[in-house]
Amino acid sequence: MNLKRIYNISFIIPAIAVFFIALIPTLKYGWPLSFDIIYHVQYAQIYIQYGFVLKDPLLNAPSGLNIGYPPLFHFLIAGLGTLLKLDYFQIAKFMQPILAMFIVLSVSYVATKFYGKIAGIATGFLILSSYLITRIILPLPENLALIFIPLAVYLYYKSIDKRIIKYSLISGFLFLLVISTHSAASLCLFLVITSFTILDLLLKKDITTLKNYGAFLVFLVALIICSIIILFLFKPDIFYNIIHHGLSIIGYTATLSYNQPMSVISYLGNIGSLILIFAAIGTLFALKQMEKKHLFIFIWILTMFLLSNAYWFGINVISYRVLIYLLIPLSILGGFGLSQVYYKFKEYKLFSSRSFRSVFLISIFALSTFLGILTVDNPKIAKFGTTNEFGYLQIAPPTDSEVDIAKWFNENGNKSRSILISNIYSGYFIATESSMPIHYGFGKFNKSTSKSVFEKENIGYIVYDKRLTFTSKNKTIYAKPVNSQFGYLYYYSGNISAHINEIIPNYAKVVYENNDFIICKVEY
Repeated sequence: MNLKRIYNISFIIPAIAVFFIALIPTLKYGWPLSFDIIYHVQYAQIYIQYGFVLKDPLLNAPSGLNIGYPPLFHFLIAGLGTLLKLDYFQIAKFMQPILAMFIVLSVSYVATKFYGKIAGIATGFLILSSYLITRIILPLPENLALIFIPLAVYLYYKSIDKRIIKYSLISGFLFLLVISTHSAASLCLFLVITSFTILDLLLKKDITTLKNYGAFLVFLVALIICSIIILFLFKPDIFYNIIHHGLSIIGYTATLSYNQPMSVISYLGNIGSLILIFAAIGTLFALKQMEKKHLFIFIWILTMFLLSNAYWFGINVISYRVLIYLLIPLSILGGFGLSQVYYKFKEYKLFSSRSFRSVFLISIFALSTFLGILTVDNPKIAKFGTTNEFGYLQIAPPTDSEVDIAKWFNENGNKSRSILISNIYSGYFIATESSMPIHYGFGKFNKSTSKSVFEKENIGYIVYDKRLTFTSKNKTIYAKPVNSQFGYLYYYSGNISAHINEIIPNYAKVVYENNDFIICKVEY
């Protein structure tokens, strides 16, 4: 392979680098990163067992819980797990470096198409310097969608720039893949494409741009029409429920019930100083050149920035979740800025030699790689938790005690009966590992609850997390609910083991206990 050919594919180098960087936590830890992967693995198992369904029967038993996620990612896990005959958690774990590699490859390729080969490789390495690399390496549906988004955006830009409809159609097909993977990612892509369309209409004052926009949406429209027909013919109950109640009836929602805004310092810390410095430099060069492509990168950045601050307009948003979509165009602009510095050095005799400029680039790439390694080598990235008035609780990876009780239920549990559990996060893991249904009504049951109520709800077990306690002056032990993202945690006002007979009904008995949990069986 000659040097020119190597140079032409140089944009793949940062993708290879991130693959090996992501291997560090992949090989270092026994479980895949993030709490979310626990229920995504569960959905994959549900699809294998029941086919394509809209409700997860293991959660919120006995009625089930709307899945609320597009299925493509879960199909991928299920397909690979079945094909390779491997545990789904292991499949998810080894997807981490692969997803990260293809995300960086996609962004680097698009940067190359916008700004050239130096900008392409620079973009990829700058991504490594961002703290958001900790999100890129997670095995989540969103990261599968992130592979398609930069390509879809670039192809649509090329379509309206060259007035070639086929690129809009390909972009629209990628949009369909994103829709099939992650709903929030779909919204982000739709907003960017719509912003591009509006900008092009303003610049060219040519209504034919709407043809490209229509071509982009044609696959979505076809999907909607086909879905309506299929639901009407084969699932009329779901069809009429959607008509009356909207998509929320199957778990899809376009709104959040709460805000999680971010400070300016958090923006800077998460995106990273190298990206921001070179993006600022790129902005200066772009403003001097004032080419059309720069305007589209600017509008891409502005759209995602405004979305991350949607609470300004009264719309609830988790700002941190949007940062990864903002990182993509910022890193492209940063890659452009770094490439312009490289070329600008030619004008100064002291820095004009190719060897000096190459050393400069390699130094930035090496620094970015070093920062990426430092980030993923931090043990904090492998632990996920929730914080409330009683302190911090680890929710992922599963603890030894959680693995132990999941194993107990897998070997001894009656899967026709459900579990009440004071720690809903542990409940997700138990359901995934043992296929035991989880009842969501822990707070509605207590020592005085009639046995017939347990029997009616088909509840066979009560699980207490001994870590969930707080100090109280009240001598009578009682439970206090604390709200969290996935439901309530129930904290007790004293040592649970010491007061277990005061807590459980007289028709329940302790059947297993380990360091952190007590399992009680309801006898009827």
